[in-house]
Amino acid sequence: MKTSTTLRLPLIAKIAIAMTFINTWVIFEETVVDRHGLWRYMPFYRVGLFCVWDAAVFALTLLLLLISVRPLRRSVVVATQR
Repeated sequence: MKTSTTLRLPLIAKIAIAMTFINTWVIFEETVVDRHGLWRYMPFYRVGLFCVWDAAVFALTLLLLLISVRPLRRSVVVATQR
């Protein structure tokens, strides 16, 4: 199998993508959930306040960011040991 010839994204680009996902959640929350009353069907949701749903989206985004950065750190460690 051939390896990919595309360059890996720099860390700042990965952070920007993660911030975009969080911003997308906030916009979705304000325009869909709050305006249409979907918050009534979401347990532990607080209108206009930080809640469990916000923490879950933040944690998932942070987890995905850390998973995507981890292979980069592993290759740096291998390169410095040589």
